[in-house]
Amino acid sequence: MYRFGIAGIPLGSKGRTVKDAVENTFQLGLNYLEIQLFRISTQEREMRDFVGLKPKELDEMLLVDLLRSDEDGKYKSVGLNTVIEEDDVGTELFWSMARDYKEINLARDVAKELDVKISLHTPYYVDFSNEERMIVDSIQHTIWGGVIADALDSEYLITHLGLASAQRKKSLTTTASSLKQISDKMNSLRLKPKLCVENSGKNEVLGSDEEIDFLLGKVKNISAITNVSHIYSSRKNSPTEQEEFADIIKETKKKKRPLYFEFSGVEFLDQNEYRITPIKKGNLKFEPFADALADFDDEITLISFSPLLEHDALYMKVIFERSILKKIGKTVKPIPQ
Repeated sequence: MYRFGIAGIPLGSKGRTVKDAVENTFQLGLNYLEIQLFRISTQEREMRDFVGLKPKELDEMLLVDLLRSDEDGKYKSVGLNTVIEEDDVGTELFWSMARDYKEINLARDVAKELDVKISLHTPYYVDFSNEERMIVDSIQHTIWGGVIADALDSEYLITHLGLASAQRKKSLTTTASSLKQISDKMNSLRLKPKLCVENSGKNEVLGSDEEIDFLLGKVKNISAITNVSHIYSSRKNSPTEQEEFADIIKETKKKKRPLYFEFSGVEFLDQNEYRITPIKKGNLKFEPFADALADFDDEITLISFSPLLEHDALYMKVIFERSILKKIGKTVKPIPQ
C-alpha cells in the first residue's frame, strides 16, 4: 500500500488542532500526517490541587512529565501513569495543536477511524552535540515528543541531528550518546513510536549517509527515514534517473529501514542547497522517482514537505498513479484478434 501525506497542518485548514489536521488530511484524499512539534514552551507547576488524579486525566493541561522528590530531596521523573501526590511537580507543555490528552485521544481515535496514519517530527532547532545546555534541552524535548507521539499512536518519532562542529567525529560521538539517552528513556517509559533520525542536505548539518549508518550501528532501537530532497542536495544534483531512485529504495530495504520518504523541490546556489521549493519549480523531479516506486510492492509512505504541502502531495499522488497505469500498460498483453 502506498500512503501520501504532508509534513504539517494543511495550508487550507481553518482549524489548527491535531484533530482538524487529521480530518482535513482525509478530506483532501491523503492518508498520512507528519505532525510538527513546533512553537512549544514548558513550565513546571505544583500539583497539590490534583492529588489522586493521573496526569493524563487533567483537563486543559498537557503534562509531559511528573517529578517526585526522593529521600535526598532530588526530584526525579516518575512517569505519567503514576497517581499524583501532594509534593509532586508537573512539567506542563504548551502546544497550539492540543490543550490536553482528551484532545490528543480524540485526534488519535479520529485518525484510526479515517485510516490516517501519524508520525511526529521534533522541533527543528534540536542539537545533540554542541553547547551542553542545548544538548540537555534537545534530549528532553525529543523525549517529550515521544510522549506526545505515543499518545497519538504514531508510527515514528522523527528528529534532525543538529549542526556539526569543527571536530565532526566528536560531534558524531556526542550525538550517538544523546540518541542513546533518548532511546533508553523511551524504552523505560514503554513508548511505542520508533525513534528515527533524518538525513541532512547540508554539510554543516550532521546526517550524511555515512553518519546515519554510524549512528544506527552505535545506538540500538533507532532507525532512519529518508529525505530524498536532502540526498539530492548532498550528492550535488543526483539522483535524476529512475535507476538511481530505485537504488535508493533498494538500499533502504536492504538496511531494513522504514520505506518513509520525504520529498520537495530544491533550488541551488553555487552548487549548494539554497532553499526548498514547490516540486514543479525545483531542480529535483518527481516523475522518475514515481516510476521507480511503481516497481515495488511494499508499503511505502511519501510525505510532501514543500511550501505547497497538500498541493504537492496530491501532485505526487497523481504522478504516481500515472506511473502505475504506465506499468500496467506494459505488462498487459493485447488480446489476439
